[in-house]
Amino acid sequence: MEKSIKLLSEYFYPEPTATGKLMAQLGSELSKKGFDVEVYTRQPDHRVKSKVKLPGKEVYNGVKINRFSCIRLDKENLLFRIINWLSFFFHLLISLSLKSSSRDILLIVTNPPILPFIGLFFNAVRGQRFIPIIYDVYPDIAVALEVVGEKGFFVKLWKKLNNILYRKASKVVVIGNQMKQTIINNAGANFFESKIKVIYNWENPEFIKPIKKENNIFAKKNGYNEVLTVLYSGNFGLYNDLCTIIYAAEIVRKLPMKFVFIGDGAQKKKLKKIVRNKDLKNVDFHPYQPLDRLPETLTCADISVVSEDKRVNGLCSSSKLYSSLASGQAVLALVSRDSDVADIIQRCNCGFIANQGDVDQVVSYLKFFLCNRDELEKMGKRARKHFEGYYTITHSIEKYVKMLKEV
Repeated sequence: MEKSIKLLSEYFYPEPTATGKLMAQLGSELSKKGFDVEVYTRQPDHRVKSKVKLPGKEVYNGVKINRFSCIRLDKENLLFRIINWLSFFFHLLISLSLKSSSRDILLIVTNPPILPFIGLFFNAVRGQRFIPIIYDVYPDIAVALEVVGEKGFFVKLWKKLNNILYRKASKVVVIGNQMKQTIINNAGANFFESKIKVIYNWENPEFIKPIKKENNIFAKKNGYNEVLTVLYSGNFGLYNDLCTIIYAAEIVRKLPMKFVFIGDGAQKKKLKKIVRNKDLKNVDFHPYQPLDRLPETLTCADISVVSEDKRVNGLCSSSKLYSSLASGQAVLALVSRDSDVADIIQRCNCGFIANQGDVDQVVSYLKFFLCNRDELEKMGKRARKHFEGYYTITHSIEKYVKMLKEV
């Protein structure tokens, strides 16, 4: 009998966000492995160019999709963001009450971060098995970024519920070793460490391949094949240090370099304002690109930027690193030096790690890349080789299949 999986995620196909892409690949690959996969998600947001409402029910690569039209307010406002979360949460709660049974395994990604509590609810009322996939450790991130106070009532309540969640879950998936240690520390001494599975995010090696800039349509169209190009593609989140890159761009504005930002997020307005005020002609912004354009856009540069605020080390882990490695580009990382991202870059010798906020250090690395094109190319090749050995979709899906069979 097929194992029935209910995959819960705010983002899914055709969302071009990292979570949307990863969950679409996860669902599709599990379906190929013989699992009966049904996804519960919401209508795509403004990042999708088409304003046409997608079908409420659809089949994609063997995966049955259920989409809900939820409240969607401005996410830059904390209260509005919480309302968005609750809207999706209760849509799922009602739908799963009607369509799911105790035989189904709930696979729940933390987008939005309150979503795994649905698993806790159904575990309590009907003994249903559930597995949270922890992309971001909440409320710890909100506390670390000083969005909320550590001693607030809801923060304390959330942490207590998390401890119950970890103990009741069949397994807990985390995307990095630092995050694993955070969960162990939070859960306490009575928590079974063996329950936590470290499954790194991934990229599809057949989908994202290195493309020389002279053959890259997106690069040629925008003139990126003519200069040293630095790319940041993804979410402009609150815990991404992107201002340092902008200030570095200001210092090297007379050098043959171009800085390309593709995506959207809470910081985008701020970044564009800085660029406009400083009249930086060497900085380009592009919206999220459709999924079928990613093989071009993710490989349009020479250097790929990965950024995480040091305050959230062990609380999240950038999935962008894997597409950077797959694209065969050197990596410039603004991350904590004891993070998983830093560890991977150091092990494969594919780039540099800069201190967050250290503009001069970033500029020195950029000048090194500009003057040492041979080493830049070697770093890109090492990045791709290391990726193929450890971080392809095949590596990660095998771990998911093994875990789900154990459950």
